[in-house]
Amino acid sequence: MSHALLNKAVLVIDDDTNLLRALKKVLSAAGADVTCTEWAGDALDILTNRKTRIDLVITDLRMPLVSGITVLYSIHQMFPALPVVVLTAFGSAELRNTCLREGAADFLEKPMDTPQLLAALERVIKAQPAPELVQ
Repeated sequence: MSHALLNKAVLVIDDDTNLLRALKKVLSAAGADVTCTEWAGDALDILTNRKTRIDLVITDLRMPLVSGITVLYSIHQMFPALPVVVLTAFGSAELRNTCLREGAADFLEKPMDTPQLLAALERVIKAQPAPELVQ
């Protein structure tokens, strides 16, 4: 078992409460300190007002009012070194490339299994190069 998430603070943003609960359970079991929000608008407040660091952000792409791309862009304007992983059930090469160009550390398509998710997050935390753009 990997210990890449051990003691890492992760912020998860997704409007699907069931997915939030599942991600919190998986990430917590891997040793992460997980903060969740259903509303993208809260993410920047959480990031700016939290007393301790956030090591990684996981955001859904399609959410009401504020999209994951907007979240990604905003986070990278304020916290350029903070890795953001984008999740979506509606992936395409174009969307993937847009997210990676905007600074996403990775782009994952739902549904994914736990080992797949943890392996991707481990790569991101270990700061391996971002995935290649799809042609």
